[in-house]
Amino acid sequence: MAKASSSRQAITANRLRDGAVVYLAVDGNWSENLAQAATAPDGDALKKLFDRAAQSARQNLIVDPVAIAVDDVDQTAPVSFREKIRLRGPSVRPDLARI
Repeated sequence: MAKASSSRQAITANRLRDGAVVYLAVDGNWSENLAQAATAPDGDALKKLFDRAAQSARQNLIVDPVAIAVDDVDQTAPVSFREKIRLRGPSVRPDLARI
């Protein structure tokens, strides 16, 4: 379980069906929209999110769930540069960017 350094964290993964970057949403589904992601303020809450993600991985819905830090003020913004790239889309083909 990867742990990010921000006080709030979300779970991201790749959807197996099409490889899209997805986030574990509050309703337990996976969304391509970070604004719908459930966030965890502490380790106990993060463990619960990981338990849900692990169930999705066992069902072959997603692969490689990891925790990412989200901005404490704007929780729709990832903190790390890597996650900003994953959120936006391919950096080698700006014409394919999602946002």
